[in-house]
Amino acid sequence: MRKCLLIAAAAIGTAAVLFTTGFARAEEHASGEAGYLKSATYYSDDWVINFWNSESKHMEEELAQIREDGFNNIILAVPWREFQPGISPCTYNDYAWEKLDRVMNAASAQNLSVMLRVGYTWDYAGRDNVLERYKKLMYDVSAQKAWMEYVGRLYERASAHENFCGGFLTWEDFWNFTDSSADLGNTVEGRRLAQASGYTDYARANYSLEELSKMYGHSIRSYEELYFPDQSSYARRVFYEFYDQFLNDMLVMSQTVFPGLSMEVRLDADPVNRQDGIKEGFMHTSTYPCGSAAYTSAMYSVPMGFENKNERVSAAEALEKAPVFFNRLRVYSGGKPAYIDQLLFTDNTIGYEHNAQLQDDQKALYLEGLAPILKNMTMGYGIWTYRDYGDNKLFNAQFALGSEGWMLSGGSYLTEWEGSKALLLLEGGSVSQSIGNRMTGAIGENAFVRFKAESEDSSRITIKLGGRVRTVEVQGSRTVEVQFRGCRVGDLSISVSGGAPVYVDDIQVYTFVTQGELYNLDGTEGACIEALRRMNQNL
Repeated sequence: MRKCLLIAAAAIGTAAVLFTTGFARAEEHASGEAGYLKSATYYSDDWVINFWNSESKHMEEELAQIREDGFNNIILAVPWREFQPGISPCTYNDYAWEKLDRVMNAASAQNLSVMLRVGYTWDYAGRDNVLERYKKLMYDVSAQKAWMEYVGRLYERASAHENFCGGFLTWEDFWNFTDSSADLGNTVEGRRLAQASGYTDYARANYSLEELSKMYGHSIRSYEELYFPDQSSYARRVFYEFYDQFLNDMLVMSQTVFPGLSMEVRLDADPVNRQDGIKEGFMHTSTYPCGSAAYTSAMYSVPMGFENKNERVSAAEALEKAPVFFNRLRVYSGGKPAYIDQLLFTDNTIGYEHNAQLQDDQKALYLEGLAPILKNMTMGYGIWTYRDYGDNKLFNAQFALGSEGWMLSGGSYLTEWEGSKALLLLEGGSVSQSIGNRMTGAIGENAFVRFKAESEDSSRITIKLGGRVRTVEVQGSRTVEVQFRGCRVGDLSISVSGGAPVYVDDIQVYTFVTQGELYNLDGTEGACIEALRRMNQNL
């Protein structure tokens, strides 16, 4: 595996040398030459998965607000497939690359530098299985070369802007295979992929057959018999070691074309079942040094360090935990500064309700108390949920790409409305999109449809979703919001069943709203924004 990655790296070559600009680079924040890095993940008025195919017509105002809230940097999640739809041969999405330039320029005008999350997993721009791409990075030289071309082009394009700050990979974007690998089991395909990926070679180099037999719980007579162990096996430890090496190799390879690239490493542990039935935690500390990067990136959330489920904790209790994790990060990274690119002080994600949470009246106190800890122990931090977002299932939801992804009927057509592209629906006309299996994001109990509409006279709009139908009246300008209780998301259709033509834009179909308590879905201020502003001032 390592040899394969190095071959791909050599085929691409090295990137240009860093140059001095009027904005600070990440390594300058890490060395202390620049001030504290305060970041907000930016995805405009939709969410990360839709951002690169949306119009973001209020970008200037949104970035100005980020600056006014005390941030000096934005993080952009850059999905591999949306920027590079094809990998054999490599093809590129012009709109996404042009929007990158637009965001960089708009951020510069607000005196904001830009950090890139390189290789975000999810997007709606392609039809191939994006997880297969990431799996192939372990053994397919053509996939590795495509990745390197994407990463190198991204560095070249972004670093041409004076406000480029740096970038990082994340363990999260490569982690899906760790779950699916266990499902392969002791099969012909499982053994084949174990050899192709380099897992077999890793085990051969580090463990005897006797040791592996004990860890797997049955006899392993040759290394060719190895397969990816399941979650209950103590051999899972071997797999985690192997996969951490793969992540390290990917980072080192990527750094040859993206100088200074770091990686978000994992602060929590994976449980591993020992043969005596005792669970032990596998720490991913071998990834902490992050190659030649000047700093190590990480996600940190309030539940880390709390064992009791469904616990509601005070600010004081939560503040005791952070220094433990930050210190461990610094020790195992070799003393490198830490950038907490995802700071989660609140979380309403479905499926994680059991995690420890701050008491509602303690969140402001937590942010106030966290400021000196962050300043003393990290070089910067980033907020993921700057603005609440619905997990919109639609591609090209703001018609930035014209009618791509949509079907129009009844003479309805695209036009300009309020300074942006929109759809004019005529009586008897409709617009529809096949959502298919776009269930990325949380799966809520209900489905919601939300869009902007305007009609000079009274009009009746019919909304169909997953076989369910709702009708609303529109006269003048309004935001239509419809809830379908107990509805499984299916294809969407919006039509004018009577009355005057209607302008329609900014359509969303979602099942869940992620809440960060800073700005609400409609852009109004949330409960914790003032506390965050004060924290930024103190930093």
